[in-house]
Amino acid sequence: MTPLHVKNAGSSPTTVTFSVNPADAASWLKISPVKILPGESASVPLTLVIPSNAASGEDHVILTVGKIHYNVSFSVGVPPPPECLAAGYKPASGTSPSVFLWLIILVVVVIAAFLVRSRLARKR
Repeated sequence: MTPLHVKNAGSSPTTVTFSVNPADAASWLKISPVKILPGESASVPLTLVIPSNAASGEDHVILTVGKIHYNVSFSVGVPPPPECLAAGYKPASGTSPSVFLWLIILVVVVIAAFLVRSRLARKR
């Protein structure tokens, strides 16, 4: 996910904490508290952990940082929400089935090379 950029406009260090609404979404969205010095900014990584039993569809949570609310949109098993695409998000391409074919070929070649090497070593 895109990191959240936060700036401390105050005159003393602050620790930014987060709350998530709905509260059960807190198990999906992983964020660590961040300490920011006065006048400094921080890039806070957001990690979305989707349970294996999640239903397909679009969803969102309201992420509160201090007194500012962010609408975090995401999708499971469907195309990303339009606002994510508009913000420049590029969905990861899926793994092509041909990748698995190439992995199988690679394993077979490695095993064959090992067997040939073993036979040649025995002939010496």
